[in-house]
Parts: sequence; structure tokens; C-alpha cells
Amino acid sequence: MKKLILIFLSVVFVGFFSGCATLSKNECLEADWHEIGYRDGSMGATRSLFQEHSEACVKHNVRADREAYYRGRHEGLNVYCTPDNGFKQGRQGRKYNYVCPPDLEPDFLAGYTRGKEIYKYESKISSLEGRLRSIESQIQSKEKQLYSSNLSKEQRAKIRTDIKYLDIEYRDTVRELRHWEKMKPVE
Repeated sequence: MKKLILIFLSVVFVGFFSGCATLSKNECLEADWHEIGYRDGSMGATRSLFQEHSEACVKHNVRADREAYYRGRHEGLNVYCTPDNGFKQGRQGRKYNYVCPPDLEPDFLAGYTRGKEIYKYESKISSLEGRLRSIESQIQSKEKQLYSSNLSKEQRAKIRTDIKYLDIEYRDTVRELRHWEKMKPVE
């Protein structure tokens, strides 16, 4: 239960500190360096984040507790560096900063690699579907132009040629999409 509470607090801290790597004066004065390290570790933050926190607090004449921070970070990395979280991070397309300890990294990376494969697959499928929508829209636009009454024969011939090439591109994209759909990785 205590771990769930700590994870919840970590999520709250993530929202609170997102977008900045420094701490305010009050945060420095009231800092629980073990907890800050735990939070950073459970988010997969690099060791250099301690230096940023430390520099922010030096400005307020507060000295960071390196030992407590790294003890907490190590505990947080035990939460972050799991195969399930690796899968989640990979599936969301997040970058891995090689923060896991050597004993946890192989299992984390196995999950991360599986998740990253799914992320790449889904991104490719999404890209191809977007390309199909774009081609369909271009074809519809060209067909509207084709039925405009004030076009010359040459203009109509060019539009027909454009539609023909768009149709070929559409069919090629459908084939590529079907090919990728057959290659869906196992979750």
C-alpha cells in the first residue's frame, strides 16, 4: 500500500514539476531529498537532474543532500526499470536514457523493445491511413475540377492524368497498408 501511495505522489509531482527541472525556494527549503530522488528515479530521469536541482537550491543557499537523493533515486529506478514499464515506455514512443541498473536493464529493455515495435507498427499504420485520406481528398478535388465547364481539352487531359497517378498511388498505398497489417507484432 505504501508503494501505491508513493507512486501516486510521484504522478502528482510529475504534473507539478513538468516543464521545469529546477526547484523553487520553498521546495529547496522543505526538500525531502530521498523523496525527490525516488520521484526522479521512478520517472526514469538521468543522474544529471540532481545537478540541476542542486544548482537551483544553491541559489537559495540550500545544500542538496546527494546521498539521500541517490538512495531515493535507486529505489525509484526499481519501480521504473520493470519489464511492464519498459513495454509501456516503448509503446508510448518514449526515449530510453539508459538509466536502469545493470541487473534490471535486460528485462526492462526486453519490454521496451516489444513496446517500441508496437509503437513503430502503429505509427506506420497511422501514417499510411493518413496518406490514403490525403490521396482520396486530392482525387475528389481533381474530380471537381474536371467537371468545371471552363476548362480546355489540355487542362482536362492533365487532370485525368493526375487522377490516374493518384489512383495508382492510392492502390500502392493500400497494398503497403495490407502488407503492414499482416505484420502486426504480438503484444
